[in-house]
Amino acid sequence: MDEQKLSEMYEFTKENNHMLKAMRRDAFIGGIIKFVIWVALFIVLPYIAWLFIQPYLQGVVDTYQNVQKTTSAVSNTTTANLSKIDELLKKFGGGQ
Repeated sequence: MDEQKLSEMYEFTKENNHMLKAMRRDAFIGGIIKFVIWVALFIVLPYIAWLFIQPYLQGVVDTYQNVQKTTSAVSNTTTANLSKIDELLKKFGGGQ
């Protein structure tokens, strides 16, 4: 081969090497950016959503607990009232 073709091949090889390095660098940076985006999607966004939804959910949980307490109190009161009614019926001779 002559000197001109060798020098031209050398220049093309250098240019190719620079392009390949740039492509590898861009692929590496792109991988890092994709990782950050996926972390944001699966960790940060649900956390932020939880911060906004949590007060409403806490209100729902508090209301549910109050309903349970009220239901329990009504159930206990009803049981106590039924036993008093049985006592009254026995006292007055009814319910035989």
